[in-house]
Amino acid sequence: MDIGETHEELPRVTSTHSRTMYGNLIKVADNLDFRNPIFNGRAKRNRSLGSAQAFIVELALADQSFRENLKRYMLAGGKQFVYTSDYMDRYL
Repeated sequence: MDIGETHEELPRVTSTHSRTMYGNLIKVADNLDFRNPIFNGRAKRNRSLGSAQAFIVELALADQSFRENLKRYMLAGGKQFVYTSDYMDRYL
C-alpha cells in the first residue's frame, strides 16, 4: 500500500492551506538542485513535499532579517523567541 503523495494530483488540503501554495511547494521540490553547495553537510534530502517545506523553513529562519520581521507576529513581539542553530547550519 502506497500512502505517499504523487505529483499527478495535489494533496488534500485543509482550510488553512491553499492548493496554490501546495502547487508552488511541489514546483520547488521538483526543481531542487542537490549539487548546490548549500546542501553540503546537511541531512540527506529528497524531492518530497515535506523535504521542500523543511528546507524552505530552514533557509528562512537562517536569515536574520526574516526572523526579525517574523517577531511582529509573535506573542510579546517575539521577546521569548531565541533562534538556535546546530552544527549543520555553518554552511548557510
